[in-house]
Amino acid sequence: MNLADRIVATEAELVSLKDQLVESTKALEAAPDEQSLLAMVEELTSKVEKQSATVGALKKAESALASRAAAAAPEAPAVITSMKRDGKADGSLFWKMAAAKTIAYAQRKQVDEVLATRYQSDDQLKASFDYVEKSVVNPAMTTTTGWAAELVQSDIQGFMNTLRTTSVAAELAAKSQQLNFNGYDSITVPMRNALGATLTEPAWVGEAGAIPLTSFTFGSAKMNRYKLAAITTMSKEIAERSTPAIEGLLRDALTEAYGQVLDNALLSAGAAVAGVRPDGLLQGVTTGTGTAGGGEAAVMSDMRTMITAMTNARLGARPVLIVNSANRLNLSLMMNPLGQRAFADEVSAGRLLGIEIISSMHVPANTAILVDASTIATAFDAPMFDVSDVATVVESNANGTAPTMAATSAQPAIGAVGTAGSVPVNSGIAVVGSTGAAQAGYQARSFFQTYSLGIRMVAPTSWARLRGTAAVQGLTGLTW
Repeated sequence: MNLADRIVATEAELVSLKDQLVESTKALEAAPDEQSLLAMVEELTSKVEKQSATVGALKKAESALASRAAAAAPEAPAVITSMKRDGKADGSLFWKMAAAKTIAYAQRKQVDEVLATRYQSDDQLKASFDYVEKSVVNPAMTTTTGWAAELVQSDIQGFMNTLRTTSVAAELAAKSQQLNFNGYDSITVPMRNALGATLTEPAWVGEAGAIPLTSFTFGSAKMNRYKLAAITTMSKEIAERSTPAIEGLLRDALTEAYGQVLDNALLSAGAAVAGVRPDGLLQGVTTGTGTAGGGEAAVMSDMRTMITAMTNARLGARPVLIVNSANRLNLSLMMNPLGQRAFADEVSAGRLLGIEIISSMHVPANTAILVDASTIATAFDAPMFDVSDVATVVESNANGTAPTMAATSAQPAIGAVGTAGSVPVNSGIAVVGSTGAAQAGYQARSFFQTYSLGIRMVAPTSWARLRGTAAVQGLTGLTW
């Protein structure tokens, strides 16, 4: 049996153990004083945890073997038809593209001239510009295997990977179903609906017995194309004199803000706003309270509570625990009665009780969220950049303090504050008046008059829960 077959077999055994645990838990709830049932539940819980750890170890081994094989493989020739293998996929292409556009605009040059003088040896960047800028003229490029379309898609994954050290959304996306819009306004994701109480799965059939009909119900989830967008400004002096450092300036200015806003929306309980943003993962989820007392007992109890609730709904094929960075540190430092660190080894390997951990400072303190990543779909398309030195903009962010773009209606009066981080359809503060003054209480800036540049980033972004609220469990007030 090869490694892939072992993973499949181990995962199948894990599903069987989880089903047994669900049935045993239900029986225990009906007869809470039955000691044999309690012992069975504890034994099955232990087996599920061990089997989950085994699955994780096998997948890591598979990944390591794949990495070694890739490292040992001979390098492909550096030709334009092998862009997918040549690409670094580290997200750097997007920032080089933004920097090239900014420099070209500031110096009144064509982008091709900037590429020829400052990025003359970067064939990948040139091909990406060809794909992004010229594919409308020559659509055959978007369907030619090995052309820059694959490179751009590869680099969007690299862009998300650069966020994974701080962003929950980027890390969760790597474990979920990854999609992209490819220019469309929405994606319909097919899915099998949750199993009911009475199973109609394949059955054991005796000789000459009639094979029963296996009945499943299918549905779909629609993912709309939303966008995260921002404008940052800089003087033309910086744009003209700081190359190539300008790439770092853009990366730092936009990715940090992008990751924080992305996580705040993903981990919220906010409902979807038509044309603006998707549901937060906690929308409609009833969160519980962490076990009092702290220590190992509280950790075990809290994890059992969330896992049991998830498995009772026949979910949990790929559970992922999301916590604040400080709570993760607390776990790694927690001591057991013998004076040993109870979870240090597991946490250092990115797991707790066999379940993968994602931690970030963007997660509310003392909050734990358990997500079945197999029921989450994400779509992150390549960010788009535009540059202007003649626009006039209103210098107002989208926080929850007036004056703010996050208002309640179009061109609102001061103090009409809506949801922080979200600008309603056809809303925000417009520049009005013949003199270019902003609405009362707001400051407008002319890039032309102040010898400045504005760089606008628009990033198509969306996600969806495919199996309802049971796929997400949450606890607040953790004591660990």
